[in-house]
Amino acid sequence: MPTFRYTAVDNAGKEIKGSIQAADSRAATAGLRQQALYVVAIDQGNADADSGSGQGLSKEVDLSFLTEWRSVPTQQMIFFFKQLSFMLRAGLPVLQALQLSRTQVSGGRLGRVIDRMIADIENGYPLSQAMAHHPKVFEPLTVNLIVAGESTGELDIVMDRLADHLEKKATLRMQTINTMIYPSIVIVAAIGVFIFLVIKIIPTFAKFFAGKGRALPPSTQFLIDLSAFAVDYGLYIIGALLFIVICLVLAYQTKEGRLKIHHGLLRLPVLGKLLTVAAMAQLNWSLAMMLRSGLTVLDALKISANVIRNRVFSDKLGAATESILAGKDLSGSLQHPRIPTIVTQMIAVGERTGTLDHVLQELGNYYEERLQLGIRRLSAMMEPALILVIGGMVGFVYYAFFQALFQLAKV
Repeated sequence: MPTFRYTAVDNAGKEIKGSIQAADSRAATAGLRQQALYVVAIDQGNADADSGSGQGLSKEVDLSFLTEWRSVPTQQMIFFFKQLSFMLRAGLPVLQALQLSRTQVSGGRLGRVIDRMIADIENGYPLSQAMAHHPKVFEPLTVNLIVAGESTGELDIVMDRLADHLEKKATLRMQTINTMIYPSIVIVAAIGVFIFLVIKIIPTFAKFFAGKGRALPPSTQFLIDLSAFAVDYGLYIIGALLFIVICLVLAYQTKEGRLKIHHGLLRLPVLGKLLTVAAMAQLNWSLAMMLRSGLTVLDALKISANVIRNRVFSDKLGAATESILAGKDLSGSLQHPRIPTIVTQMIAVGERTGTLDHVLQELGNYYEERLQLGIRRLSAMMEPALILVIGGMVGFVYYAFFQALFQLAKV
């Protein structure tokens, strides 16, 4: 009787590999289903190679576990949702749409996830539950929107909204990265220039002036003292900075510490406003998308509390759900010193006019534009400021040492 190697998943979504003896592949699949295993892939092979008890090593080394540690690229997820939306709109059933979508994915983690989803749906699971088995790929927002789409029959529309949502996030992230590339390079250059001056240039001039045996101008003496301090205590300073970073990281792992750190970030002069604008854009996008997809305000708030990263806003959304259960309206439940008044006022208008989803969408667009403008302004401020810092450092070194040279020349 031939032996078949298989890859299957159990009810918990855990992958299991092994071998089974059966008359053919259908009988092998039926035998695995009786064991509550759902076949992802099966082919005829050598049991000795799989068992590891044969006379040598297996000729085929399975490295597929490495893909479990790779995140699915955002562009790949966008294409996946858009493709599903198109096929569902064309009238294809979910299973067939997934099977066709699988042919467009060459491999990687998403390909493996689609294989498991196909196996789950073949065994009677709805699409939302099949996605819920992979929380590292499909976040709770996605799963809940799919649930809403299944209940309302608008699954294709929900897929479109998810693709648009991911595309906005990806565009904003890319814009932020591109904007911060130049300032980051300048900061690294500034640190390099400072280290070079302190370790190489200033000590060399210090030895030269020390040989003259004369008093130095205050500016030159300050630079020499600063260089000596940095050389003598540089390792201690680096150690102290590392200790502070480690303490912040450990504090961030606790609920209270994360809340205090997020409060502190929001109090920063420029960055705090930018973080608030980003949170408002994400909050209003998410709420508008969920309400348009058929979720209730209460469910939308609960999901948004998990989507918003800043604990100040996340905790407020969690408290807002309790206020709504107590009979309070959404605008009143969201009142908070860190939430702009325009947000609660516009939400109140949307509640009175019955256009809450439209108002939230407009607020999301408004804050998205403000966020993009804020990022550009921050970059525009940082670039000349950093150039001035580097120029000022080098210029002060030149001034101090030329002043010392001129003083020595007069004597």
